[in-house]
Amino acid sequence: MPDEPGKGSKPDQKNKRKSSEMASTQNKRPRTWAPPSIVSIPTSKAFPNDEVNVARFVKAREVEIRALEEGIRSAKKSQMRRAFQDVPRDMRRRTASHNPRRVPQRLRSRMGKELKDDNTPITRGKSGSGVGKGATAWLRKEGIKKAKAKAKAKKKKKKDDDEVVVTKVDAKTEGMDVDVEIEKEKKDLGPKEALLKSLQTRKPKIKRSTILATPPKPPAQFRKRQLHKSWLPTHLFHTKRAHMTPPMEPLWRFALPLTPTEKSYRPTHRASTLRGAVAWDMSYIATIGLEGVEKSISGLLKAIGIGADHDGELWKDRGFGESWRAGLRCWEGFVFEREGWPLKPIAPVVVIWDSAGKSDLEATNPASKVSKTPLKRRVFIRIHPAGFLQLWHEVIRLAKVQKPYLSVEDLRFEMASIEISGPGATETLHTALWPTPASDGDEHSPNSPQAIWKILVSCINPGSLPKNVLLAFNISDPRLHHPPRPREAAEPAAPLALLTQVMSAWPVDKTLTQPAIFDRNARLAAQRCLPSQQSINRRKGAAKPGQYPEPRSTDPQIPVLLYPSRISGSWTVFLPWKCVMPVWTAIMYHPLSTGGTPRFGGLKQIRQIAFENSRPWYPGDYPGTAAGWDWELQERAVREKEWSKRPKGKRVAWESVDLGNDRKGEIGRGWACDWERLLAGPPSEHDKDETGLPESEASKPTKPVSPSFQHLSSPIVSELLSSSPPCSLRDITTSPALFTAGIKLLTRGVPVPCARIYRLPTNNAELRTKWLSLVPTSSVLSKSKNKANRPPQALLNDIPLHLHRRALAAGLLEPVIINKETPQPEDKDYPVVPDESDLIGFVTTGNFNLREGRGTAVANLIADRVLTANARDTSSNSKVQERFTCIVREAGQGFGRLARWEVV
Repeated sequence: MPDEPGKGSKPDQKNKRKSSEMASTQNKRPRTWAPPSIVSIPTSKAFPNDEVNVARFVKAREVEIRALEEGIRSAKKSQMRRAFQDVPRDMRRRTASHNPRRVPQRLRSRMGKELKDDNTPITRGKSGSGVGKGATAWLRKEGIKKAKAKAKAKKKKKKDDDEVVVTKVDAKTEGMDVDVEIEKEKKDLGPKEALLKSLQTRKPKIKRSTILATPPKPPAQFRKRQLHKSWLPTHLFHTKRAHMTPPMEPLWRFALPLTPTEKSYRPTHRASTLRGAVAWDMSYIATIGLEGVEKSISGLLKAIGIGADHDGELWKDRGFGESWRAGLRCWEGFVFEREGWPLKPIAPVVVIWDSAGKSDLEATNPASKVSKTPLKRRVFIRIHPAGFLQLWHEVIRLAKVQKPYLSVEDLRFEMASIEISGPGATETLHTALWPTPASDGDEHSPNSPQAIWKILVSCINPGSLPKNVLLAFNISDPRLHHPPRPREAAEPAAPLALLTQVMSAWPVDKTLTQPAIFDRNARLAAQRCLPSQQSINRRKGAAKPGQYPEPRSTDPQIPVLLYPSRISGSWTVFLPWKCVMPVWTAIMYHPLSTGGTPRFGGLKQIRQIAFENSRPWYPGDYPGTAAGWDWELQERAVREKEWSKRPKGKRVAWESVDLGNDRKGEIGRGWACDWERLLAGPPSEHDKDETGLPESEASKPTKPVSPSFQHLSSPIVSELLSSSPPCSLRDITTSPALFTAGIKLLTRGVPVPCARIYRLPTNNAELRTKWLSLVPTSSVLSKSKNKANRPPQALLNDIPLHLHRRALAAGLLEPVIINKETPQPEDKDYPVVPDESDLIGFVTTGNFNLREGRGTAVANLIADRVLTANARDTSSNSKVQERFTCIVREAGQGFGRLARWEVV
């Protein structure tokens, strides 16, 4: 009887499935291999004549055990781990498991064999400079074809134009010394053009202009990717190892690294504080060059507020001001708009004068017989790109009114910098920066910057050096000394003693040499003389084994300028733009004496280290400046987008936040530091819509108007707070002003950005008392510690030792129960937050501080309300601690936590 169609097909399908499974199993590489035959010795040899010979027995078993261990190791190495798993974690790629080109060269043959055994197809990726991905792949492929065809036609045309025309020479002119081609060319050019070509013209003079600098022309293969932004010199290094800014959303017209792809929050903290180093490519920091008479430069710098907060001490002929203008120190601080000190800051800057040598000083000395021509000085101003344009317009405006004339130059894409911090920063730079040998072949003088730089290798903390000192010298190409070698261990006593002597005396101040980095010709010569990598490899190959190539007179001399910062505790290396990559490579691959190599950081790591040091970061922590306000608007848009894309059931309902005492709704927009609401006050009832938000907030204006508040410098705020008769902000300005403060929580909790900050209640004495009762005191902490460490009452001195130990063990194992004397946020008697009239500011940066071991934050406070509360507390003879106590409440939560603030 024939089988039914439905029933007859099932066995065939099962057999087909089994055959396919067997075929796939045969094609796959077996997961486990049979171990090789292990060498063993027969027992007859170990026990001859049935006698126990210990030596022979141990020897026989030793061979077998070693063979077994070797078999286990070989099996584990060949089967348990694949080739891409032997790559260090920071070098792994997402596609490394199936692409042998993604692993180091030493593992490619092994990985190719593994893929062949697994029958895995090897395909070339479509990322990078290839065809592209997604639906636009064919567009990019067609564009590449057109670009190649266009380049080929252009190259052919250029070749045709460069061909030499050979003409036949007659017998009459055969003996004459006449160049037929040149004569023909002159006839084609005409008399005027031929005369101009025959004249020898001098090298054109470099003219300083007020035109903004243009980025260097990138290679053809990368040109389309830099239409609306510029790449850093180390872009190709970072783009393989870090998360970059989105292609269509550059930051300050640069493609910047945001954070490394691997986990880096705690490693960055350890590398910057405990051991190691963290480096950043800070080439996006803008540089403005000034050149002119010292009087004109000083007038311009005074006009932008430099030295205004030091009562003119910076411009006197003594102390730090004299060393700064002599080019021995650099100055760090804020610059202001013209006649805008102290309420209209622009950005923090670093100002560096060039050193005036002895010949220059003699030229300006009236007693000398040298010409009395005014000496021209040069000054570099380094500023964050967020405030560059604002300062640039101010400098251009002020340079036009200076007499004598002052030239201004934009050096953004000509000067670059690298910043490195951590205990191993000096050691790393010492290996990367090799001073060039002296011109006469002898060693440098003991007081020269080159000799002092070799002594500083033992310096762990750059902030321990004299304040803002400068070191300027020329270095050789770091690629000649690659790969870097670890620092040799030396006697610790002699270098530390010499280092202490150098730090106390600092003999570099006695050697007045003008840094070559201020000379444009020296910078250009260093960039043009950089040899190719092939030339470097040939010289290294020709050198003796274990030795570096011999220096040549044609080697480039790269001018560098180094200065340590006490504010950030880091080194900054100032060097030409195109010389960054060789130095960066030497830094990244330096083997530290403590183990490992230096880490690189992005923008988030800069903010993290500034936050851990309780230092505000520009522009994010300065909303009173123009750049800080733009940053706040960008962050608002990002946070609002994150909030709005969540479903209504999984996002915070701002209108339903319970603040206690029948108060409902968040103050202002919960996703923003709502300074407009803080300055304007609560809206009236008829101004609110159905959701409880003001109409202006519900309508979501496309372009928020900048509020009319300003930023007050920290020295001014400290002076106002410490004045014996309480001062008011109206003595300085009538407009609202902000100042930056550091927040430290007194209890548990972590402050986050946009958190609301209140002062202690001013209109409710009972609520104020409740909040003050939560302040932890030393007596409470000691009481809890004594209660936890107090021995049991039953322990007496006359009991036996074994009972004493038993009771001690029981006391250690028994959990300590501490009564909660202070209420917690979930308790009913926990105090509610103050009213909106006591709101004084917002948190701009907050998180758990690994350095402090608790939650800290950087915030901005309204100066008027803080000074008013300070005057009230002073008149009522309140404690000093109460004046700096505040309440921090996270946006979207109904309870607050006690904290203490201080001016930073």
